[in-house]
Amino acid sequence: MKGVFIGLALVAACSGTASDPSPAAASEPATAIYGPAVAVAEAVDPAEPPGPPVPSEEPFEEPSVASVARELAEVQPEVTAVSAADSRDAVVAELHTLSPDPAPEHTTNDVHYLVSNERRLDLFRPELDDLGGVMLGVGSDQNYVMAAWSRTELLVIVDFDQQVVDLHGIHGALMAAAPTVDEYRRLWSEDGADDARAAITDAFDEPARHERLALYDEARTVVDKRLRKLARRYTELGIHSYLDTPEEYRFVADLHAAGRVVALRGDFTREGLLREVARVLEAHSQALKVLYLSNIEQYFTYREPFKANMLALPFDDHTVVLRTLPGRPVGFHYILQRGADFHTWMRTPKVWSVYRIRGLGKGEHLQSSERFVAGPPPAPEPNPVEGD
Repeated sequence: MKGVFIGLALVAACSGTASDPSPAAASEPATAIYGPAVAVAEAVDPAEPPGPPVPSEEPFEEPSVASVARELAEVQPEVTAVSAADSRDAVVAELHTLSPDPAPEHTTNDVHYLVSNERRLDLFRPELDDLGGVMLGVGSDQNYVMAAWSRTELLVIVDFDQQVVDLHGIHGALMAAAPTVDEYRRLWSEDGADDARAAITDAFDEPARHERLALYDEARTVVDKRLRKLARRYTELGIHSYLDTPEEYRFVADLHAAGRVVALRGDFTREGLLREVARVLEAHSQALKVLYLSNIEQYFTYREPFKANMLALPFDDHTVVLRTLPGRPVGFHYILQRGADFHTWMRTPKVWSVYRIRGLGKGEHLQSSERFVAGPPPAPEPNPVEGD
């Protein structure tokens, strides 16, 4: 894949004997509430290494994976030869019929994380450029940055916070009203607020109109600050994005206009919407090219629903899994992985945490703004032969 993982052999392999640390929230139940990579560095002290996991149920067993596969096979309709565009239209139509997961009782830190603070998404870019296909992500604006680079043909966003889901609709409405990226960014500023409210009023009927206007007023300042800061950061790095490049902005705006940005309320840690998303994609032979998990895995330990959800997602030989974790100094550590390697980890017993996949040893700290390529699980050591 275009030299995607060149140098993989030079990356430190995950230790087969390393401890399996987990985030501070490991004591929460399997359906622990998590949030995308937003203000995490402020909320979680990355200087504190995660503690050991506290399993509260039996480890994930392979028969459960097989049952998921059987379930998918039983419900998949016969697939006929259709164009890729027609198939994606059918996927979009089916995705909009899916029932959302129940809203959580509370969000992470009781905050609605309406923007990301991941500032080095460019570290993922070599794997993303012109990858195309379907991208499944979590969170907010960071999905647009990566979708423009990868030329994503269908962007599916699954987040458990309804405000994050609704905010994507506002982004789409403002892009529809903004022919240029400068105008789009102006609509998030104080100067463009009245024009933005008019665009939202035109785009939505009641009661959604009232709700979106209130959400815009709540989110406008933080979104404006995020977009300005991210655009400035990429300019300093000499990197182009949808925030400063007319062609990349037009790509994201057209993706919204074509209905190819689908935001749904779902929880990665429970059986429900995400399993249905996987079923729809599989039924229409739409493999994921990108799975973007942000930093949600730091908030829960791996349990059967999460592992089964991940294994149900249709990957192909080009699938990449992207994630972040808090690092030192304040910021994020950027982790890439082949989809096949991630699925192998999900089938491996007694793997409770993303920190095991990362190969984080006891007392080790992650470096922020650093790129790391995670490999497959280490091969099991052979059983000693009697007499050796």
